[in-house]
Amino acid sequence: MSDTPAPIVRPFEDLLDPTGLLWLINTSVFHPRGYALVIDRDEATGHATGWYLMGDGKERWSYAEDGIAVGMLDARFQAVRRTLP
Repeated sequence: MSDTPAPIVRPFEDLLDPTGLLWLINTSVFHPRGYALVIDRDEATGHATGWYLMGDGKERWSYAEDGIAVGMLDARFQAVRRTLP
């Protein structure tokens, strides 16, 4: 028998703001490789229903927030730290 605790199962919504997890995953894994992970939402409820990748992998993904200020980066990293155990 293992002393390892059972993993925490989380909903898709945990990837969305304000956790910062989707931002972290995209900026560190997908954007440099030319992709963006997108969480699909039900328009009526706002709940996450799935995910898909955008991009073709030919050039780095960029969007308006790529020029984000250092203070905003700190806030995003703090959100991620609060989310992860």
